[in-house]
This record gives sequence, structure tokens and C-alpha cells, in this order.
Amino acid sequence: MKSLLSAKGAAFGLCAVLCSSLLSQQAWADDAKLMTELADLKARIEFLEKQLSAQPAAQPYSASTAEKWTDRIGFSGLVEVEAASVDGADENSSDITLAKVEIGLDAQVNEWVSASLLLLFEEDKTDPIAFDEAFIRIGNAEQSPFFLTAGLIHLPFGRFESHMVSDPITLDMGEFIETALQLGFEAGGWRSSLVLFNGDTKERGDDKVDQFGLDIGYYWQADDAEVEFDAALYYVNNIADSDGIQETIADADNLVDQVGGVGGHLVLSVGAFTVIGEYLTATEQFDAADLDFKGVGAEPVSWNLEAAYHFVLNDWDATIALAWQGTDEALALELPEQRLMLGISLGIMQNTSLNIEWANDDDYDVADGGTGKSSDSITAQLAVEF
Repeated sequence: MKSLLSAKGAAFGLCAVLCSSLLSQQAWADDAKLMTELADLKARIEFLEKQLSAQPAAQPYSASTAEKWTDRIGFSGLVEVEAASVDGADENSSDITLAKVEIGLDAQVNEWVSASLLLLFEEDKTDPIAFDEAFIRIGNAEQSPFFLTAGLIHLPFGRFESHMVSDPITLDMGEFIETALQLGFEAGGWRSSLVLFNGDTKERGDDKVDQFGLDIGYYWQADDAEVEFDAALYYVNNIADSDGIQETIADADNLVDQVGGVGGHLVLSVGAFTVIGEYLTATEQFDAADLDFKGVGAEPVSWNLEAAYHFVLNDWDATIALAWQGTDEALALELPEQRLMLGISLGIMQNTSLNIEWANDDDYDVADGGTGKSSDSITAQLAVEF
């Protein structure tokens, strides 16, 4: 029995020695393989370092190089279709028109330069489609309060704010669309600019940059956005060049005298209520040969007073507004002496509104050269913005 145990012990010892020897050989083989792999990896790293050192330094990352050019361009559009019925003093009429189509493109060329285009079509007014705006702006509000705009722009002579379907009378008299240079300033809610342009009307045939405009305004909004205030004053040295007046000038290429124009507006919103007031006037009488009223030089005036209330109706954003507009000595411009308006707007779907307007126009008295009559109109408009 003792011999048997001794034999077993010897066999076990021999097995342990053999296993230990095999394990040592396997560990040595693994270590050798690992050392070889590390040497190969080190050689590869050294090769890549040499390759990188031979290449130009990588350009630093910037948003302008990382983004696509399409990310710096924005498109917008507006389509308005109107159905109107007019009960005039002498005749009645009705029509359905493609009242307005606008296609806008804005490009942020770099952090200082942007460009804007706005194409406009109005049935029976623009044929074919025309540029309403096309300008370049140099400025960066985050780094400087000053900016320069060059191109076809709407001059800052009038705000023409309204909740109605029709444009306010102030726009009919005072809107300027000119190719101009505008040097402006915007900071802390204040804004101001100087505009230089060569208008379509010429004083005694002079064809040069001799027209200019000035404006100053202020905008403020409460932290809770419940109160909003915007006011401005503006001046132009030749109001005859406005789109509404130049068409009625007897000889636009040979003005007897340039007549200045001044105006101002105030827009105040408090909660659900908004009040709009705007006033434009010539600074003096025109020469009767340029624009007359009752046989003497006209001194045209226009104004707009409007009050609006914003509310929710059947989950639709809605606005109801009442306006009183008028003119003085503007018979030659084919504008009414007084206009009363009532309008309602319903946001029936996202970016889609249905607007309805009633208007009553009173013409100038017979003694002033008018008809002394009045007319009524109802206009329904479907508008989509995108």
C-alpha cells in the first residue's frame, strides 16, 4: 500500500513538472508575440508622424467654412387672392384678382455683407413681374451700430402699418421705391439714416443725385412683451418723387420747384390692443404748374388713425380693426377726402388667413372739384405666407 502511494506521488510530481514547463513555454511565446506587435505598432506611429509633418497645417474650424452655402440663403413668399364688390356713385363693379405675389430671397454672404431680393406681381399693376427690392447691406449689428445699404429700397418715409386689406391712404401718397444709398445707425432702440438718390422727377431737367431723405425713430418693448412702442419722424426734400405723386405731376422731367415732405408715425400696443397713427404732408405749396388744387398750388396731406383688438375665436387668432383715413388738397392724386373702414382677420390655418374689409369713401365736394359723392366696397382676401 505504501509503495502504491509513493508511485502515485511520484506520478503526480512528474505531471506537475511537465505542466509547469508547458505553461512557461506558452507564456514565453505569448510575451514574444506581444513584443513583436508593439514593435510593429511603434513603427506605424512613427511612419504616420512623418507623413503628417510633411503636410500643410490644417485650417482652423470656422462656421463659414463648415456650413453649406445653402445654409446662408433664406426664401419667403406671399400669395393674396381677393374678391371685391364696389357700389360706386355712378356704377357698380366686382372682380376676383390675384392681388399680390411676393417672392423673397435673403443671403448672408459673410458676417458683414448680406443681399436681399423681392419680386412682386400685382394683377393689373405690374406686368410682368418686377423687382420691389434688390439691395446689398454692409453691416454687423453685433460689432457696429452703423450700416450701409445700396440698391433698390423702400425709403424710410412712412411706416404704413395697417390691419386692413387695402393699403392705407398714407402709402398711396407717400411711398418711395428708389435706387439709393442709405447710411444708417441702429443701437439701443434708436435708429436713424440718411438716404441719397436721383429720383424720377427732375427740377428743370437736371439729371443728378440731388434728392435726399432723413429719418429718426425709436422702438421699445417691455420685458413681458405686453407693451410695444414704435415712433419715428421723417423728411424728404422732394415729395413729388413719391410713387403716388409723380404720376400726377404735369411734367415730371421739368419740375418748377422741388417741394419737401415731412411725416411721422406712432404705433402702440398694450396687451390685446393696438393703436396706429400716421401723418404725411408737403412742407409748402407746389407750383400750380406742377400740382394744383382749386386753381392754385396744392399742399397735399394724408393721415391714418386705426385701432385694433386681437383675440381668439374658435381657436383662431383673430383681429378686428376700425380705421379713419383722410386727405387734404389731394384731389389730383385721385384719393378720397375721407375713408372709414372696418376689417376682421382670421388665422384659419398655419400661415393662412382670411381677411374681410368694408370701406366707405367720401369724395371731395363739388366746390373743390370733386363729385361730392360716396361709395362703398367689400373685399375678401385669402392670404398665404411661407
